Amino acid sequence: MPSGILIPGSLGTVQTTLLDLAWEALTDRRALIEEVTWTTPEGLVEAGPEPFVRACVAAALHRLKQRDPEARPVLIAKSLGTHASGLAADHELPAIWLTPLLHLPSVVAAITRNPAPQLLIGGTADASWLPAAANSTGAQLLTIPDAGHSLRPPGNLRDFATALATIGTAIETFLNTNQP
Repeated sequence: MPSGILIPGSLGTVQTTLLDLAWEALTDRRALIEEVTWTTPEGLVEAGPEPFVRACVAAALHRLKQRDPEARPVLIAKSLGTHASGLAADHELPAIWLTPLLHLPSVVAAITRNPAPQLLIGGTADASWLPAAANSTGAQLLTIPDAGHSLRPPGNLRDFATALATIGTAIETFLNTNQP
């Protein structure tokens, strides 16, 4: 049975536009879904967020495995949630990384060492989206021209809706190819 774990960014909730797309795509496939939520502790970024994110995602993975012991979920994470890339690599889990923090060598290294299929989605106006680092991972890439960290390109809502359609289609294609 398909399954997925949705992992938030610094807002701590998966109730965001990009993760809503992922939730819809998983729901369309009747997937088991675990949602991670958190309150980002003050000073987390300076202290090093990887252990915090790893613990939250490991708990979600445990809950999912209780529901389906055979589950091999796809991790779908936004920004801060990409600190789960080490856990994904350790468990060889497929993943979709929305605005991955490619300016951090530890995130790039973890994505690179994961043999499972991965999709990285970023925008050219996002300081965290480093094309050379993205290419070095060997993962599938989707780049949204001129989009910032929210993956919204400048302009009107029609332009954003077009970008969201492209992102949603990429998520669906990835899930169709990499889920049971």
